[in-house]
Formats: sequence, C-alpha cells, structure tokens
Amino acid sequence: MTAMWVFLAIFGEAIAPFDPLGTPEDVLNRLESPSADNWFGTDQLGRDVFSRVLAGARQALTVALAATALGTVVGTFLGLLVGYFGGLVDDIIGRILDAFLSIPLVITGMIALTALGPNTLGVIIVIGLVFAPLIAKTVRAAVLAERQLDYVSAAQLRRERPLHIMLVEILPNVINVIIVEFTVRLGYAIFVVLALSFLGFGVEPSVPDWGLSIADHYQFLTNDIWWPVLFPAAAIASLVVGINLLSDAIAQAFEQ
Repeated sequence: MTAMWVFLAIFGEAIAPFDPLGTPEDVLNRLESPSADNWFGTDQLGRDVFSRVLAGARQALTVALAATALGTVVGTFLGLLVGYFGGLVDDIIGRILDAFLSIPLVITGMIALTALGPNTLGVIIVIGLVFAPLIAKTVRAAVLAERQLDYVSAAQLRRERPLHIMLVEILPNVINVIIVEFTVRLGYAIFVVLALSFLGFGVEPSVPDWGLSIADHYQFLTNDIWWPVLFPAAAIASLVVGINLLSDAIAQAFEQ
C-alpha cells in the first residue's frame, strides 16, 4: 500500500487522465457523479476527482516526509544531547521539551501558520519542529540505556570528545529506534498536514491536496454528493494504514 502511493506520488500527475488543476471548460461538468469518463466524478469546479487524488499523493507525501525528516534530525540531536550529558542539561532542555509537548500539535501548527501564512515551507518547518520534542524523548531513553555500557566508558577513557562519542559510538546503536520513530511519526505527519489543510492553514488553494478537497466539498454531503469527499478520505486512510503496517513490520524486524 505504501509503495503504491510512493509510485503515484512520483508518476501520478503523468498518468492522470485529466489536468489536476482543471481547465476553464471543466466548470460545465461540475459535480458529476462517477462515470466511465470520470471514474471518481468531478468536483465543484468540474475538475476530475481521480486525477486530483493521484496528484495529491505527491503533496501529502512530500510535505510529510520533509517535516518528519526535519523533526527526526532535530529530535535525534536533542535526544543524544540530553541523554548523554544528563544532569542540568537534561533538566533544562527536558523542561522546555515538556512545555512544547503540553500543547496539541494541530493548535501549535495553527498558531504558527497564522503568522507565517499558508505555504508549504512553513508547514514543513512547523510540523518538523513540533515533532522534534516527541522524537527527542524517545531517543533520550535509548541513549540513557546505551550510556551505561562498557563501550561508552571505553571511549570516555580514551578521552574522545562528547560529540564524537554521541555521533560515532552511540548513534549507530540507537539507529533502529530512530528508524521506527521516523516511520511512526510519518503517519502522524500525514494526518497533521492534511488536518491543517482542511482547516485552511495548509498549502495554497491551487495545489491538489486531499485535505483541502474534503474541506471544499463536505458541505455537499447533505445533497448526496459524496464522491469529492469519499475518495480523498479513502486515499488518506489507505496511505496512513500502509505506513502504520510498515512501521510495525520494521519494529518487529529490529526486535528479532
């Protein structure tokens, strides 16, 4: 399932039967139900829903992957720092991380993006920085366990620099925790990215986006016009389920 959406993120726009952004003539075919010509029907501007679902895979995965990667890099560094040094460093940085974790993710994103405006780069930075404390907490716990082992003590006796010990000695031994954490956060990132789009704090309106498509059409459900909402929602569900299954498989492989 994940591989399918990765493939569509790369080639979806090329294989889409219609222009995802639509043409001026499309408005004449607005809100048509699924048919042989338009498999998923058309939206309120007459654009082909199937083509927009295919094109939306790139937006969802690109933004979520970039945000999760940023959060993983920042969170891993913070986790290594507080886990290795402990003491006062752990107390100070740990309290700051706890303060960030006390605020719901979507609310933090809404506040930040209200100031930055709806743009893709802002979404990536905000979500990445919001995820960093969560990842830092997990990495910190793994580093605390590793710090007590003999190979770290040996490196300290050789008078290796703390940065060298953290990056060369400890990091390779906690990389499995980081990979699992990355895949878990990726699923959350997709939900947050699309939730922000649904609330109007995500990408620009012209970009094919699943969350934005649902936001633009959910009011039509009362008129039995379900296809502009159902198919983007099904795409979100299948992608997140696929990533969660992948995350579980990776976690089980590392445990063996």
